[in-house]
Amino acid sequence: MQINDKIHGFTVKRTAPAPNSGSELIEMEHDKTGAKLIWLKNDGENKLFSIGFRTPPKDHTGIFHILEHSVLGGSKKYPVKEPFLELMKGTMNTFLNAMTYPDKTIFPVSSRNDTDFMNLTKVYLDAVFDPAIYYNPNIFYQEGWHIEMRSKSDTPVYKGVVFNEMKGALSSVYSRMETELMNVLFPDTCYRFESGGIPEYITDLTYDQFIEGHKTYYHPSNSYIYLDGPVDIDSVLELIDGEYLSRYEKREVNTEIPEQKPISPTVKKCQYAISPDEDEKNHTYLVLGKILGSWKDREKITAASVLSEALTGSNDAPLKRAILDTGLCLDTSLEVSDEVLQPFGFLCISNTDEENCEKLKEAVKKAVSDLCSKGIDRELINAAINRLEFRFRAGGEPRGLTRNQKALSAWLYGGDPLCYLELGDVYDQLRSKLDSGYFEKLLSEWLLDENGMAELYLLPSKTYGEEQKAAEAKRIADVMSRLSCEETDVIIEQNKQLDSWQQSVDTPEQLASMPHLAISEVNEEPLSFETEETECCGITVLRHPASDKGIAAVNLYFSLADCTEEELSAAAAMSELYGSLPTSKSSAAEIQRKVTGLLGSISYNVNVFSKKGVTDKCKPYFTVKARFLEKNTAEAFSLISEIITDTQFTDAAAVTEVLKQTDEDFKQHIIANGHSYSMSRVRASLSAESALAELTAGYEGYKRLHAALDAPEKLMERIALLSKRIICSARLTASITDSSNTSIEPLIRSLAEGTAPADEEMSFKLDIPEKQGIIIPSGVSYTAMALPDNSADNAILNVLFRALSLEYLWNEVRVKGGAYGTGAVITPSHEQTYYSYRDPSPASTIETYRKAADFTVEYCRNEPDITQYIISSVAKNEPLLSDGNKSIKADGLWFRGITYTERAEAKKRMLKVTPKQLAEAAEKLKKFGNICVMGSEDAMKGLDLTINTLA
Repeated sequence: MQINDKIHGFTVKRTAPAPNSGSELIEMEHDKTGAKLIWLKNDGENKLFSIGFRTPPKDHTGIFHILEHSVLGGSKKYPVKEPFLELMKGTMNTFLNAMTYPDKTIFPVSSRNDTDFMNLTKVYLDAVFDPAIYYNPNIFYQEGWHIEMRSKSDTPVYKGVVFNEMKGALSSVYSRMETELMNVLFPDTCYRFESGGIPEYITDLTYDQFIEGHKTYYHPSNSYIYLDGPVDIDSVLELIDGEYLSRYEKREVNTEIPEQKPISPTVKKCQYAISPDEDEKNHTYLVLGKILGSWKDREKITAASVLSEALTGSNDAPLKRAILDTGLCLDTSLEVSDEVLQPFGFLCISNTDEENCEKLKEAVKKAVSDLCSKGIDRELINAAINRLEFRFRAGGEPRGLTRNQKALSAWLYGGDPLCYLELGDVYDQLRSKLDSGYFEKLLSEWLLDENGMAELYLLPSKTYGEEQKAAEAKRIADVMSRLSCEETDVIIEQNKQLDSWQQSVDTPEQLASMPHLAISEVNEEPLSFETEETECCGITVLRHPASDKGIAAVNLYFSLADCTEEELSAAAAMSELYGSLPTSKSSAAEIQRKVTGLLGSISYNVNVFSKKGVTDKCKPYFTVKARFLEKNTAEAFSLISEIITDTQFTDAAAVTEVLKQTDEDFKQHIIANGHSYSMSRVRASLSAESALAELTAGYEGYKRLHAALDAPEKLMERIALLSKRIICSARLTASITDSSNTSIEPLIRSLAEGTAPADEEMSFKLDIPEKQGIIIPSGVSYTAMALPDNSADNAILNVLFRALSLEYLWNEVRVKGGAYGTGAVITPSHEQTYYSYRDPSPASTIETYRKAADFTVEYCRNEPDITQYIISSVAKNEPLLSDGNKSIKADGLWFRGITYTERAEAKKRMLKVTPKQLAEAAEKLKKFGNICVMGSEDAMKGLDLTINTLA
């Protein structure tokens, strides 16, 4: 394409190379409407379409978040109840979602399959431009909010998917922190509002305002269309123009976002909920935030991220060390938020007390002043630049989506889409400024200059959660008290209509309107994960090819098969300590500097595998996984060896500091991701593999670590002995991914020979209550149930669980129940669970789980066409993976003994699954396993549960 070429209503405005992503940028504008479009043309395997709109909020009602959900609830051309759901059911998508940001809403879809890509694009275009919201207000009531009551004797409650989603989101102290900080930093712009919505304000949004929001902002003149990959550009542009944009006239859409002038130093205090059993001591968060500049200042914003990595990236990074040494807090970090018109940065000091905050602020000023006057270690900054550049170049999947987001970081504000897509030269520019005082000046401006500084206190409260519930009850009571009998009747009738619509079934004609793939268009062969089994120094080495040129990955697996339960818990704790403590040769700070400069990433975990069909035994490993530039392989191997063979676990203060931070992070992760932890909890009853995974990484792992902190010396001693015993070549299986066939021999030779376990497998069980409730400080709940019978063919179960997730659970738990998410999940070892996410009604959800088998039998009675569930099951099992994740997937298949031939046969069986097979497999769903509910104490009333509280 050449500049000024015209194609299907678009004019090419610019072409430019985009070498950092191996692409060419083609920038276009729609002649009639002014719609903006860019295509990042490349030869990747995936194709992505996205359409976005600039949507600056004017209040906390979450209108754009509700619109994001609602426009995918039916459209003119595709008049089914939920096109989004139909696409989940029957496409080979590699990404399917929509996202609301502080100032934009985007609708991205992607697929490897050409036909599928065009189908997805068609449905998304119709959804955003011709949604059913104009003639079906039930979509708004379901996705946004409504007062639920079906008779005058009912106690009215607020319900809605987004309403409950934001209750869950804002239960996270970190989400709440960013919402409150932006409210202070941007008092005069749209960023002072929570674009996702705050529950007490969501219920102020009317249906008419909701409709007006779509009319105003979802217009081509306000659109940003993004394409990525080897798309058929002629067909895509013909579709976009011919069926949609050509119908519109250009118009001005006022979405201007003014720049916020620096605020006067401002202090804000707010509360957040902790569990009733928690001590409020050491639970205050202090945040110091400031606007760093404009999106145009890409060098400055990137430099701020470099400072964040260099100064607080580890416990021995200089700023973090100075703050931790006060003994007045548990943790601290510098953060940069850069996907807004004016990126901002903040220093977060966690787990302190309000009375300590003045001393902590003084400590920050002194530490920053010292760093600015004496100079920041140049090697430390250079190492941080290397780490950020590696992350930028290595990327993750789907890469097209990441590039879409980076493009919008400038494009949305009138800038060059390549501004943040082509950052390679910025890292070189920053290296050239290492000796210029540039970084010291930026640090001083950020944390010493009080002009524009926001000071936020998040204060713990045992009663805040109950106060929020009481306030909500009062709000709805006040609303109801002002209503006449006739108005109350309208609400009751509205609920009846909503119920009727939710229970309705799409007609065959409506379903036929949706574009679908045929089974014949699905490749019968599974994705290939190439693994060459070799040997080096007497140990097994798995070799994988690399597609990311110049980037290597190594995974080391050390057997834990002869470890005791206490040692397995110690191994989990040990994974948090490697890289954070000194060796006999290097200080902790030196180790961290080397890690940051040499390794793109490194992680330490306990991984567990079991052979197909084996539930009473498993193979546990202590795992080290690292990615780095191939040119640095020798230095990377040397560093990895030093860390895992020579870490000193003798400094009680340092070990306790890291483990206390881990303990707090663990707790916050449980609060925000209760569905994952409740599933892990119930799966522990199903197999040795899941029991051991729960012990090391689940709620049980958190409990064991939390208890061990009462006597850390014992844990330290156990870890020191364990590390010497398990880190040896006799226990090692290794894998390496690179393009140069590098020998791993130097790394193996650096290990002690050691002794291998007598058996690679071990038996393991945990004693966990069958019905358990875990109280967490959250406005919503997470509910999981295990299914103990896994004897059905996994190919059939994959299709069955896809059908249950999207045909049954979605409708009963999400649509009718108001939960944000739900599903039926099968693990790699074939263990089955149901889960709900941000769920207001766990008791109802459990009853829904119990009826799943009966639903399936009834559903299959009339031999329905299940092609869509087969196709989406295949898609779910074939996600996009980066090189690093491909190697991890390939290793897992090898450890489980699953061959390509077996996977190919399973896929062929999956492509031929029948409704009769689903009904037969559903009989095994009538056996119920353990139940776990995570949520508030109120949510568990009436349930026969053994109650614990998240400490």
